[in-house]
Amino acid sequence: MPTFKLTIEYDGTDYHGWQVQPGMTTIQGTLQKAVKRIVGKGVHVMGAGRTDSGVHALGQVASLRAEFSHPPDILRRALTSVLPPDIVVTAVEEMDNDFHAQLWAKWKRYRYTILTRPYPSALERRYTLFVPYPLKIDAMADAAKTLIGTHDFSAFQAAGSSVKSSIRTVLVAELRQEGDHLLLEIVASGFLRHMIRIIMGTLLDVGRGRLRPEDLKAILEGKDRNNASKTISPHALCLLEVGYQPFTPHASRPHVLSQEVCFP
Repeated sequence: MPTFKLTIEYDGTDYHGWQVQPGMTTIQGTLQKAVKRIVGKGVHVMGAGRTDSGVHALGQVASLRAEFSHPPDILRRALTSVLPPDIVVTAVEEMDNDFHAQLWAKWKRYRYTILTRPYPSALERRYTLFVPYPLKIDAMADAAKTLIGTHDFSAFQAAGSSVKSSIRTVLVAELRQEGDHLLLEIVASGFLRHMIRIIMGTLLDVGRGRLRPEDLKAILEGKDRNNASKTISPHALCLLEVGYQPFTPHASRPHVLSQEVCFP
């Protein structure tokens, strides 16, 4: 039975995250129903990571095993024909039988997008967080550098998480202004539940002067969720890509890196 790797783009607005949940519309559940329509039997679709409710993706990756004897691109086209328009399979590849989208992943790249101007956007409201007040962006960028390296990120983990370890390795934590958009790009070996949203909320408090850049280091080392800022909205967060080779800064897809926000 062949194993396939799917690259998936989706608008997460109308979904309760990636993972199947009883009575809820999810990305994984919708994909599994689509695959069943094509191959005639239930198939488990394993994602590289579980995006939260409302989070989007340009490059989510999933794996599945199914009896499908046609070329992989036929599967991509078939999935496109049965999936709703806010989920698109952009590529399908046949892989070694032991390929596992989650276990083989070496890093993930996310982007959080802030709209920084005096008025909101009707077109970007699903994909950016509108912040009309002035921000100390240099201070935020300095604070973000504290995250790089291998640390215990307990302070930036949602309560009730069941993971065995809260130690993660952050490879990139870059904050930059592009026009009206303030972008946080973060690459890590893995992420804790709500980790990026808590980090971004804390960086915004640095930007507003409520915290100093050096306070982020103290919060990180303190390992106490109560010391970090609130968890901000998921709708401005996007999974850009998942890497299966060791991370190098120039290996990422140029068309992804050049996009300011997580929509065409």
